[in-house]
Amino acid sequence: MCDVKWRRMYNKLPSHENNRAHRDCYLKWKNLQCSINAAKGVDHHKQSQMLSEIEKNVALLTRLLDVTLHLASRNLPFRGKTQTLGDVHNVNYLGTLELMSHYDPLLKDHLDKVRNNTKGSRLAHYSSSDSQNEFIQLCAKRVLKSILKEREDAIYYIIICDATPDISHAEQNVLLIRYVHYNENENEWQITERFTEFKQFHKKTGSEIAGMIENMLKELGIDISDCRGQGYDNGANMSGKVKGVQAQILKTNNLATFSPCASHTLNLIGVHAAGSSEEVSTFFGFINCLYRFVSASPHRWAIYKQATGCSVHSLSDTRWSVRIDAVKPIAKHLPSVIEALGKILSTCSLTNDARAEAVGLQKYFMTFDAIVLLTIWVKVLHAIDQRNVILQSGKISLEVEAANTKSLKVEMQNLRNEWDSLLPEATLIATELGIPPHFKKEVSRERKQKRFFDEARTEENVQGNPADTFRNTVFYRAMDHIISDLDTRFQSTANIVEEFAAIIKVGKLRESDVAAVCRPLIHKYNKDLTPQFESEIRHLNYVFSATFPSDCSGIDLLNAIYKMQMHSIFGEVCTAIRIFCTLPVTVAGGERAFSKLKLIKSYLRSTMVQERLNSLAILSIESELVRSLDFKDLICDFATKKARRLDFAI
Repeated sequence: MCDVKWRRMYNKLPSHENNRAHRDCYLKWKNLQCSINAAKGVDHHKQSQMLSEIEKNVALLTRLLDVTLHLASRNLPFRGKTQTLGDVHNVNYLGTLELMSHYDPLLKDHLDKVRNNTKGSRLAHYSSSDSQNEFIQLCAKRVLKSILKEREDAIYYIIICDATPDISHAEQNVLLIRYVHYNENENEWQITERFTEFKQFHKKTGSEIAGMIENMLKELGIDISDCRGQGYDNGANMSGKVKGVQAQILKTNNLATFSPCASHTLNLIGVHAAGSSEEVSTFFGFINCLYRFVSASPHRWAIYKQATGCSVHSLSDTRWSVRIDAVKPIAKHLPSVIEALGKILSTCSLTNDARAEAVGLQKYFMTFDAIVLLTIWVKVLHAIDQRNVILQSGKISLEVEAANTKSLKVEMQNLRNEWDSLLPEATLIATELGIPPHFKKEVSRERKQKRFFDEARTEENVQGNPADTFRNTVFYRAMDHIISDLDTRFQSTANIVEEFAAIIKVGKLRESDVAAVCRPLIHKYNKDLTPQFESEIRHLNYVFSATFPSDCSGIDLLNAIYKMQMHSIFGEVCTAIRIFCTLPVTVAGGERAFSKLKLIKSYLRSTMVQERLNSLAILSIESELVRSLDFKDLICDFATKKARRLDFAI
């Protein structure tokens, strides 16, 4: 059918070429071309004027681009009360341009023309809200296009999704993609997490959120069949094995391995341990109560800060790592804390409730139980916080997570065995404070040890040694909760790492074990790996100790192979490493995006539309990528488009 149409067109071309109208138009075009090339006449003048205007617009737009990216990267509002040049209350965008015009003659001349512009004349000044939106959106589209190009080159990716309500009470879902990308500027492979967009979506079921994610990927032009992993928090609607989002995505792509967020998992372990006994719950309750009491009055805050030299912090169930900021200053400055409470009681006018609260706080922190718990939990929280900082990085892979959780477990086991050194340390502190180093003799009724029918009823059975009771029912219980949870809650991560043992343990594998670790991986990723993978692992395992560092991580091994130009020999090994390093460790990237969201869509900008929010968010969150991109062609296109709208009279 197409051949017939082209044949008909071919038959009509001679008659069209001999048409008088065609000849007249052809003659006018040639005359215009000759006039322009001869550098004479009105046509040449108009063409020169348009080219000059385009060149000027390019120079102006370069400055406007810098101002746009400057404001967007710092989450500053573009608009203000007015949009009038010279007004002190005008927008940040115009205010910054006015400041720059003091040192830039071209920009000063342009702004002077805008001020003196008569009503109705056509002048593209680029300062209107419409021009700002257009420019912001063009820049954001360029950044998103670069991200999608990186993802396409990387092939394999994983999705990270999280949600939070914004200032206007709309549920904002963030979608990030993580992949292993070859950075040509630094000549190395890098684990990269990129922001794509915020999506307003209020539904909460696993199937509905999964459908939203699939639609977002389709709109971005990302093939879900290339997805190799999923990262969410530990909510049942996200991580559920039957109706959760991860289960729904697995129905579409069975290679999208789910890895729970390491930071959320570690937080849950801490929360579980904090509720392991009445004494520990009471301890953290008094820590938080101290913050509420001191922060309730500027006078109290000033007295506390003067006495201790530091601030008091609140606790958080969602950000467990901040608990070290609340506990450590109290443990370090306990005498000053007690002194500050005494000064508040003696110098401040307090209500009956506040006075009772201050007396209770002072009385509690002067007990030996509080001193022992401060000594223990400073060490526990410090160890947890150190791992949390590492796990929240977007540049590590799962074997780093597994190694850190393993070392944390060993540290907790060692701390559990150090009761005999922890108790003298707390006793020394109590003695210096003049506090009797004795535990409370009361034992919670729910924790009284049961006595068998043939066991003699002795005073030790009834009361027991307070130190041993505290050790067994408080210290050991909390530590055992942490140690056991580190095993159970991180078991899925350990399983994934064991699944990729072929590349994690390469160089340490016995020849007889190579087939056992390679074939399950080949079977699962049969679209990406072939039986050739097993022979490559055997070869790499043989030469590894003489060629590569023994302690290199997966991404380090990948870079070493490429640096030595051995990727043609170990092509499928490189593929397996890229898949493994792509798998998610944490959803902290989503939390960081929400921190930007609160700055961009503040209460003063609560009516911001979604398209502008996404444009500003991608320019802010991916500011490092923005600085590396070249916007010259975008500026030229924009300037050309604007120049065509102008009158060219002198």
